[in-house]
Amino acid sequence: MDKTNSIEQLRHSVNEISDVMLEIYKEWKDNQTTIPTDCECMAESMYQMMVCKVKNILLMSNGITLSEPPVTIFDPSNIYPVIRSMLEMNIIFRCIYVSSINDTERELLLKIWKIRGNNNLIKIPESELKEDEQEEQLAKVEENEELRKDIHSLMRELSLSQSVQVSIEKWIKDGDASLKGFKFEHSEHSSNITSFCALSFSVAAMDFTRTSFTYPHFSAHSHPSYLGVEHFWKMYNLNAEDNFMKEILEGALVYLVRFMEDFCKYKETYQPFYKQNVGRINNILSQILQH
Repeated sequence: MDKTNSIEQLRHSVNEISDVMLEIYKEWKDNQTTIPTDCECMAESMYQMMVCKVKNILLMSNGITLSEPPVTIFDPSNIYPVIRSMLEMNIIFRCIYVSSINDTERELLLKIWKIRGNNNLIKIPESELKEDEQEEQLAKVEENEELRKDIHSLMRELSLSQSVQVSIEKWIKDGDASLKGFKFEHSEHSSNITSFCALSFSVAAMDFTRTSFTYPHFSAHSHPSYLGVEHFWKMYNLNAEDNFMKEILEGALVYLVRFMEDFCKYKETYQPFYKQNVGRINNILSQILQH
């Protein structure tokens, strides 16, 4: 199979997987009998966002039309931020929803994630905000204080060592807004918490990519780094854009399937709907492997 056909087959497969993902979600939601909690709503939103991200990648993979007469070029450099955000979403979801072994741990991790998200607004100088934005900022400051109190209550429900408590305290007091993968580590064959970890995305990404290089590679193309610009230049001068598109589409395929698997682990009620489509999903993946 030549490169062009390979890319088209990948695009078709990614679209199929995303459609399956939507169908499973719709069927599951149609059969949902309870009102989702805030924690569940966040998980469902991440699920929907993953589908949106991959649909955007597919749209952008059609290329951009420039000049007269029209010339279509493919621009992987502007798609890399989206594929990187898919990887990040997988990491955050797995840390909060899959690594936690009970609702208390999950709620605690979710609240830490909320605190750091609120910090994005809290860090902005008040003088740079409009009046309504200042009010929202104040509300986020107050919300973070309530979240910290809630976290302290949740900590008392868990059997935590002094070192784990100190580690959690450090991160909930921190005013930083950068994303990290927070999770609890447990003893083997036990629910005992041994440590509280704050993982960089480069380290956390290894669960999905088996290499420490993938996340920095995506970042180099997402930021105006020298390496990213150099690769862009080589891509068009050496006609290597298909190689970049293949990498992006293969990544999108893997991240969608991994997210569905993790969502299935988190929500037991989702498993029957997912399992009904495993054969279809595996058939799509096998077609790619054959090529």
